[in-house]
Amino acid sequence: MLTMDGGEGDGIEGPFRRGDFIHRRTQPWTAGVHALLVALRTHGFANAPLSAGYDGMWEKVSFLPGLTGDLAECEAMRSETALRSAASLLRLYHDCTALFLPEMAARQEWQLSPRVPVEVICHGDFAPYNVVLNAGVVTGIIDFETAHPGPRGWDLAYALYRWAPLSTGIAAESLGGLDEQIRRARIFLDAYGFEAKRRPALPDMIIERLNALVGFMESEAARGVEKYGSDLRDGHDRIYRNDIGYISENRRAITAGLTE
Repeated sequence: MLTMDGGEGDGIEGPFRRGDFIHRRTQPWTAGVHALLVALRTHGFANAPLSAGYDGMWEKVSFLPGLTGDLAECEAMRSETALRSAASLLRLYHDCTALFLPEMAARQEWQLSPRVPVEVICHGDFAPYNVVLNAGVVTGIIDFETAHPGPRGWDLAYALYRWAPLSTGIAAESLGGLDEQIRRARIFLDAYGFEAKRRPALPDMIIERLNALVGFMESEAARGVEKYGSDLRDGHDRIYRNDIGYISENRRAITAGLTE
Protein backbone atom coordinates (compact mmCIF):
# COMPACT_ATOMS: atom_id res chain seq x y z
CA MET A 1 0.00 0.00 0.00
CA LEU A 2 1.29 3.48 -0.85
CA THR A 3 1.95 5.80 2.05
CA MET A 4 3.01 9.40 2.41
CA ASP A 5 6.67 8.50 2.87
CA GLY A 6 6.80 5.96 0.08
CA GLY A 7 6.84 2.89 2.32
CA GLU A 8 4.18 0.29 2.89
CA GLY A 9 1.55 0.42 5.59
CA ASP A 10 -2.10 0.72 6.43
CA GLY A 11 -4.47 3.56 7.10
CA ILE A 12 -3.76 6.04 4.28
CA GLU A 13 -6.98 7.03 2.56
CA GLY A 14 -5.79 9.88 0.33
CA PRO A 15 -5.85 11.98 -1.63
CA PHE A 16 -2.27 12.93 -0.93
CA ARG A 17 0.64 14.32 -2.86
CA ARG A 18 3.96 12.59 -3.40
CA GLY A 19 6.35 14.47 -5.65
CA ASP A 20 4.65 15.45 -8.89
CA PHE A 21 1.64 13.17 -8.41
CA ILE A 22 -1.60 13.03 -6.46
CA HIS A 23 -2.69 9.61 -5.15
CA ARG A 24 -6.14 8.56 -4.03
CA ARG A 25 -8.04 5.35 -3.48
CA THR A 26 -9.36 3.64 -6.59
CA GLN A 27 -13.16 3.73 -6.79
CA PRO A 28 -15.75 2.17 -9.13
CA TRP A 29 -15.77 5.40 -11.17
CA THR A 30 -11.98 5.74 -11.43
CA ALA A 31 -11.86 4.20 -14.91
CA GLY A 32 -14.31 6.81 -16.20
CA VAL A 33 -12.37 9.69 -14.64
CA HIS A 34 -9.11 8.53 -16.19
CA ALA A 35 -10.73 7.97 -19.58
CA LEU A 36 -12.00 11.56 -19.36
CA LEU A 37 -8.55 12.92 -18.47
CA VAL A 38 -6.97 11.04 -21.38
CA ALA A 39 -9.63 12.27 -23.81
CA LEU A 40 -9.22 15.88 -22.63
CA ARG A 41 -5.49 15.83 -23.29
CA THR A 42 -5.95 14.04 -26.62
CA HIS A 43 -8.31 16.80 -27.75
CA GLY A 44 -6.00 19.62 -26.70
CA PHE A 45 -7.25 20.56 -23.22
CA ALA A 46 -4.07 21.03 -21.16
CA ASN A 47 -5.68 22.49 -18.03
CA ALA A 48 -6.48 19.25 -16.22
CA PRO A 49 -4.25 16.66 -14.53
CA LEU A 50 -2.67 13.93 -16.61
CA SER A 51 -3.69 10.36 -15.91
CA ALA A 52 -0.73 8.38 -14.54
CA GLY A 53 -2.65 5.13 -14.25
CA TYR A 54 -4.49 3.17 -11.57
CA ASP A 55 -4.72 -0.34 -10.18
CA GLY A 56 -7.06 -2.14 -7.83
CA MET A 57 -6.04 0.01 -4.87
CA TRP A 58 -4.65 3.40 -5.97
CA GLU A 59 -4.99 5.89 -8.79
CA LYS A 60 -2.43 8.51 -9.70
CA VAL A 61 -2.71 11.84 -11.56
CA SER A 62 -0.26 14.67 -12.12
CA PHE A 63 -0.10 17.55 -9.66
CA LEU A 64 -1.17 20.97 -10.99
CA PRO A 65 0.78 23.77 -9.26
CA GLY A 66 -1.02 26.89 -8.12
CA LEU A 67 -3.10 28.44 -5.38
CA THR A 68 -6.42 26.90 -4.43
CA GLY A 69 -8.99 27.36 -1.67
CA ASP A 70 -12.54 28.48 -1.03
CA LEU A 71 -13.72 32.09 -1.31
CA ALA A 72 -13.86 32.66 2.43
CA GLU A 73 -10.24 31.65 2.98
CA CYS A 74 -8.55 32.75 -0.25
CA GLU A 75 -8.70 36.46 -1.03
CA ALA A 76 -7.13 36.04 -4.48
CA MET A 77 -9.90 33.64 -5.46
CA ARG A 78 -12.49 36.37 -4.80
CA SER A 79 -11.16 38.72 -7.49
CA GLU A 80 -13.11 39.43 -10.67
CA THR A 81 -10.11 38.23 -12.67
CA ALA A 82 -10.38 34.84 -10.98
CA LEU A 83 -14.15 34.85 -11.48
CA ARG A 84 -13.98 35.63 -15.19
CA SER A 85 -11.09 33.28 -15.91
CA ALA A 86 -12.84 30.45 -14.05
CA ALA A 87 -15.94 30.88 -16.19
CA SER A 88 -13.89 31.04 -19.39
CA LEU A 89 -12.01 27.88 -18.46
CA LEU A 90 -15.23 26.04 -17.64
CA ARG A 91 -16.54 26.98 -21.10
CA LEU A 92 -13.33 25.71 -22.70
CA TYR A 93 -13.61 22.47 -20.75
CA HIS A 94 -17.27 21.97 -21.71
CA ASP A 95 -16.57 22.68 -25.37
CA CYS A 96 -13.73 20.17 -25.36
CA THR A 97 -15.88 17.42 -23.82
CA ALA A 98 -18.50 17.99 -26.52
CA LEU A 99 -15.92 16.81 -29.06
CA PHE A 100 -15.87 13.29 -27.61
CA LEU A 101 -19.27 13.24 -25.93
CA PRO A 102 -20.87 10.15 -27.58
CA GLU A 103 -18.01 7.86 -26.56
CA MET A 104 -17.73 9.24 -23.03
CA ALA A 105 -21.45 9.52 -22.32
CA ALA A 106 -21.86 5.83 -23.09
CA ARG A 107 -19.63 4.88 -20.15
CA GLN A 108 -21.38 3.66 -17.03
CA GLU A 109 -18.85 4.25 -14.27
CA TRP A 110 -19.76 7.70 -12.92
CA GLN A 111 -20.08 8.58 -9.25
CA LEU A 112 -23.05 10.88 -9.94
CA SER A 113 -25.94 9.85 -12.16
CA PRO A 114 -26.07 11.31 -15.69
CA ARG A 115 -28.60 14.08 -16.30
CA VAL A 116 -30.56 14.83 -19.47
CA PRO A 117 -30.24 16.42 -21.89
CA VAL A 118 -26.61 15.32 -22.18
CA GLU A 119 -24.65 18.21 -23.71
CA VAL A 120 -21.22 17.89 -22.06
CA ILE A 121 -19.36 15.97 -19.39
CA CYS A 122 -20.06 18.06 -16.30
CA HIS A 123 -17.22 18.51 -13.84
CA GLY A 124 -19.77 18.13 -11.07
CA ASP A 125 -18.02 20.29 -8.46
CA PHE A 126 -16.64 23.34 -10.26
CA ALA A 127 -15.83 25.41 -7.18
CA PRO A 128 -12.91 27.62 -6.08
CA TYR A 129 -11.41 24.71 -4.13
CA ASN A 130 -11.27 22.64 -7.33
CA VAL A 131 -9.30 25.03 -9.52
CA VAL A 132 -5.73 26.35 -9.37
CA LEU A 133 -4.81 30.01 -9.60
CA ASN A 134 -1.54 31.36 -11.02
CA ALA A 135 -0.75 35.10 -11.19
CA GLY A 136 -4.38 35.76 -10.29
CA VAL A 137 -5.80 33.74 -13.18
CA VAL A 138 -7.52 30.35 -13.01
CA THR A 139 -5.28 28.08 -15.06
CA GLY A 140 -6.36 24.55 -14.16
CA ILE A 141 -9.20 22.32 -12.99
CA ILE A 142 -8.66 19.53 -10.48
CA ASP A 143 -10.63 16.72 -8.79
CA PHE A 144 -12.82 15.16 -11.48
CA GLU A 145 -14.28 12.53 -9.12
CA THR A 146 -17.85 13.84 -9.59
CA ALA A 147 -17.68 14.19 -13.39
CA HIS A 148 -20.76 12.89 -15.20
CA PRO A 149 -22.73 13.51 -18.41
CA GLY A 150 -25.32 16.29 -18.30
CA PRO A 151 -26.45 19.70 -19.59
CA ARG A 152 -24.23 22.77 -19.45
CA GLY A 153 -26.73 24.49 -17.16
CA TRP A 154 -26.48 21.71 -14.58
CA ASP A 155 -22.74 22.33 -14.15
CA LEU A 156 -23.19 26.09 -14.32
CA ALA A 157 -25.87 25.98 -11.62
CA TYR A 158 -23.48 24.55 -9.05
CA ALA A 159 -20.66 26.78 -10.27
CA LEU A 160 -22.81 29.88 -9.66
CA TYR A 161 -23.75 28.59 -6.23
CA ARG A 162 -20.07 28.34 -5.31
CA TRP A 163 -18.55 31.29 -7.20
CA ALA A 164 -21.18 34.05 -6.77
CA PRO A 165 -21.75 32.59 -4.17
CA LEU A 166 -25.55 32.32 -4.05
CA SER A 167 -25.47 31.30 -0.42
CA THR A 168 -25.87 32.55 3.13
CA GLY A 169 -23.45 29.97 4.50
CA ILE A 170 -20.34 30.00 2.30
CA ALA A 171 -19.95 33.68 1.48
CA ALA A 172 -16.97 35.70 2.55
CA GLU A 173 -18.01 38.89 4.34
CA SER A 174 -17.21 41.04 1.30
CA LEU A 175 -19.51 38.90 -0.88
CA GLY A 176 -22.40 38.57 1.52
CA GLY A 177 -25.09 40.74 -0.06
CA LEU A 178 -27.62 39.45 -2.57
CA ASP A 179 -26.95 42.30 -5.03
CA GLU A 180 -23.22 41.53 -5.06
CA GLN A 181 -23.89 37.82 -5.44
CA ILE A 182 -26.18 38.43 -8.41
CA ARG A 183 -23.64 40.78 -9.97
CA ARG A 184 -20.92 38.14 -9.70
CA ALA A 185 -23.24 35.45 -11.06
CA ARG A 186 -23.94 37.58 -14.11
CA ILE A 187 -20.22 38.25 -14.63
CA PHE A 188 -19.63 34.49 -14.54
CA LEU A 189 -22.37 33.76 -17.08
CA ASP A 190 -21.22 36.56 -19.37
CA ALA A 191 -17.63 35.30 -19.29
CA TYR A 192 -18.84 31.78 -20.00
CA GLY A 193 -21.05 33.02 -22.84
CA PHE A 194 -24.25 31.41 -21.58
CA GLU A 195 -27.21 32.51 -23.66
CA ALA A 196 -29.67 34.94 -22.07
CA LYS A 197 -32.64 32.81 -23.11
CA ARG A 198 -31.35 29.90 -21.00
CA ARG A 199 -30.64 31.90 -17.86
CA PRO A 200 -34.17 32.05 -16.35
CA ALA A 201 -33.98 28.30 -15.69
CA LEU A 202 -30.84 28.58 -13.56
CA PRO A 203 -32.30 29.50 -10.13
CA ASP A 204 -34.58 26.47 -10.18
CA MET A 205 -31.70 24.36 -11.48
CA ILE A 206 -29.53 25.45 -8.54
CA ILE A 207 -32.31 24.41 -6.17
CA GLU A 208 -32.64 21.07 -7.96
CA ARG A 209 -28.86 20.58 -7.85
CA LEU A 210 -28.70 21.26 -4.10
CA ASN A 211 -31.63 18.94 -3.42
CA ALA A 212 -29.85 16.25 -5.44
CA LEU A 213 -26.69 16.84 -3.41
CA VAL A 214 -28.53 16.42 -0.10
CA GLY A 215 -30.22 13.27 -1.39
CA PHE A 216 -26.88 11.86 -2.52
CA MET A 217 -25.28 12.57 0.87
CA GLU A 218 -28.15 10.89 2.68
CA SER A 219 -28.14 7.81 0.47
CA GLU A 220 -24.36 7.42 0.76
CA ALA A 221 -24.52 7.83 4.54
CA ALA A 222 -27.25 5.18 4.68
CA ARG A 223 -24.91 2.91 2.72
CA GLY A 224 -22.34 3.31 5.45
CA VAL A 225 -19.97 5.74 3.72
CA GLU A 226 -18.37 7.47 6.69
CA LYS A 227 -17.45 10.69 4.86
CA TYR A 228 -21.10 11.49 4.22
CA GLY A 229 -22.22 10.31 7.63
CA SER A 230 -19.70 12.73 9.13
CA ASP A 231 -20.88 15.54 6.83
CA LEU A 232 -24.47 15.02 7.96
CA ARG A 233 -23.49 14.96 11.61
CA ASP A 234 -21.62 18.22 11.05
CA GLY A 235 -24.74 19.82 9.57
CA HIS A 236 -23.65 20.22 5.95
CA ASP A 237 -27.12 19.25 4.78
CA ARG A 238 -28.61 22.07 6.85
CA ILE A 239 -26.38 24.57 5.06
CA TYR A 240 -27.66 23.36 1.69
CA ARG A 241 -31.28 23.36 2.87
CA ASN A 242 -30.90 26.92 4.17
CA ASP A 243 -29.46 27.98 0.82
CA ILE A 244 -32.32 26.28 -1.03
CA GLY A 245 -34.66 28.46 1.00
CA TYR A 246 -32.53 31.55 0.34
CA ILE A 247 -32.52 31.02 -3.43
CA SER A 248 -36.24 30.15 -3.47
CA GLU A 249 -37.08 33.31 -1.54
CA ASN A 250 -35.01 35.46 -3.90
CA ARG A 251 -35.72 33.57 -7.14
CA ARG A 252 -37.39 36.52 -8.86
CA ALA A 253 -34.58 38.96 -8.09
CA ILE A 254 -31.90 36.45 -9.11
CA THR A 255 -33.65 35.67 -12.39
CA ALA A 256 -34.06 39.35 -13.21
CA GLY A 257 -30.43 40.08 -12.35
CA LEU A 258 -29.14 37.31 -14.61
CA THR A 259 -31.25 38.25 -17.61
CA GLU A 260 -31.98 41.99 -17.68
